[in-house]
Amino acid sequence: MSNKKAHVAVLFSGGIDSMVIAALADKHVPLEEPIDLLNVAFMIKEAAKQKSTTKKHSNQQVPFDLLCPQESYKDLDPKTGAHLSCFDVPDRITGRAGLKELEAINPSRTWNFVEINVVLEELKKMRQQCINHLIYPLDTVLDDSIGCAIWFASRGEGFISNRGELKPYKSPAKVVLTGIGADEQLAGYSRHRVCFKKHGLEGLNEELEMELDRISSRNLGRDDRIIGDHGKEARFPFLDEDVVSFLNSLPISEKADLTLPRGIGEKLILRLAAKELGLTASTILPKRAVQFGSRIAKLESNREKASDTCSRLKLFSVD
Repeated sequence: MSNKKAHVAVLFSGGIDSMVIAALADKHVPLEEPIDLLNVAFMIKEAAKQKSTTKKHSNQQVPFDLLCPQESYKDLDPKTGAHLSCFDVPDRITGRAGLKELEAINPSRTWNFVEINVVLEELKKMRQQCINHLIYPLDTVLDDSIGCAIWFASRGEGFISNRGELKPYKSPAKVVLTGIGADEQLAGYSRHRVCFKKHGLEGLNEELEMELDRISSRNLGRDDRIIGDHGKEARFPFLDEDVVSFLNSLPISEKADLTLPRGIGEKLILRLAAKELGLTASTILPKRAVQFGSRIAKLESNREKASDTCSRLKLFSVD
């Protein structure tokens, strides 16, 4: 373990975007400095927890108040925390696998894999206390899910593993790198495949241009406000002017090949770059949005659509 503090953190799911960013950060951050990998997971409810836990842990009795780390850090026995499986959401699983890949690329680097666990009670509390104000004027269910996930992730309060045991940790990093912009430029979303099937390469290219044009109003303002709320600076490597200019200079056929299967054809150029960086299994992971990978989606309602106006984001309640 490095004695130095991390100055750079990555919003980290173990997917192709965050893996490439972490691998590139490793080439620029001084070797003696750790890099924090911020990985967020939401536990649904006690009943849902018991359904999702493995048979190995199905008979374990864990006090519910121990599952909210931000409220109980000082009281939590790390050995108890190490056995909790209720936060083993998809992004946690791929995140751990991604950590192993990064450790293989540079075993001399201290990679702090920060497990950020959030329960429903704290989600509701912090949304009403501050997150809804930061998401405003955006107001959809999708904005709520993504905004809350990014807020808890970028806060950086969780656990890191120390010789097999979890210990409380708060990321001191003031720079937070995010992977936004990769999907919009490299046809990473499932809707891009639908567009390609209906309208071909020309239609797909028009769709990507439109999405890049609106990314500032739909995403960047929200994410910048949310990350900035913690006194941290959001940086978007895939939206660097030189990166955007380079990608715009390429024909769409060199950036993606949607005739190929999921996990290969979308963001093809990025997957090839990841291979060059020494990444392995993560290079063929298909897209999984943060709201699904962290399991925040459908946490409070199963009948909502992403585009619906989110009642939970209302700033003023009418009695």
